[in-house]
Amino acid sequence: MANSDNLLASSNSNPSDLSSSQNASAAPPPQVWKTRAQVHQELIEARRAGTIPTTEADYPPSQRTIEANRAHHQVLERYWASND
Repeated sequence: MANSDNLLASSNSNPSDLSSSQNASAAPPPQVWKTRAQVHQELIEARRAGTIPTTEADYPPSQRTIEANRAHHQVLERYWASND
């Protein structure tokens, strides 16, 4: 019984100390915001690299999906270049 009393005493020592330590550990990291242009450029690069999966079942994308995505993007780039 003495052990359980010690546990209760230590857990109820000072509630304000507990909340301040929880707040310190729960503080979110500083936000790093990206512009729409940066996100758009990252998507273009991911399409070129073929790393955007085609389905949720293929996440992370397999090597086969990456190769197919690269080939598809090359076809699209040729089409876009010819229609400018």
